[in-house]
Amino acid sequence: MNKLRLLASILLSLLLTASAARAQTSYKVPTGYSFQTADDYAEYEPQVIAAVNWLEKTPLNQEPALRKETDQFLFQWISGSSSVSVQLQKYVADLAGQDSELLMLFMGGWARYQLQHPETKDAVQLNTEGIRTMLRAYQAGGFRRNKQLDELKKLEAAGTLPAWVKKQLAG
Repeated sequence: MNKLRLLASILLSLLLTASAARAQTSYKVPTGYSFQTADDYAEYEPQVIAAVNWLEKTPLNQEPALRKETDQFLFQWISGSSSVSVQLQKYVADLAGQDSELLMLFMGGWARYQLQHPETKDAVQLNTEGIRTMLRAYQAGGFRRNKQLDELKKLEAAGTLPAWVKKQLAG
C-alpha cells in the first residue's frame, strides 16, 4: 500500500510539473512580423498586451531566450506604433539602474495600458502603470535587489504611488 501511495505521489508530482512547464511556455512570441503601415501595428496590438502580461508574470531568470525575443518584438512595436507614445523620464532610468529589462517592462506597461485605455492621456496615470508593471515583474523574481523598487512597493500598497509619480514628473 505504501508503494502505491508513493507511486501515486510521484505521478501526481510529475503531472503538476508538466502542467506548470506547459503554462510557462504557452506564450508564443510573434514571428515573421513586419511593421510597415499603421494596420501592421494595429494587427499586433493583442500580441503586445499578451507579451507584456507574460513578461511581468515570468521570473527574469526563466526562459531567457523567449524573453529576449519578446523584448525585441515589443521594442520594435513600441518604437514605431502611432497608437502609443511612451515617454521615458530620468527617474525611470534611475529606478531601472543596470537592469535594462526594467525599462522594457516600464515601456510595455505604459503601452499595454494605453492600448486598453486609448482615451487616457494623463502622464501620471501612464507613468504609474509603467511603474506598476515593473513592480509586478520585480515581485515575480529573478531581479537583483533594488531598494527603490522595494520602497515603491510600499507606496503602491499604501495607495500613494500615483502621488509619488506626480512629484517625479513635476521635479
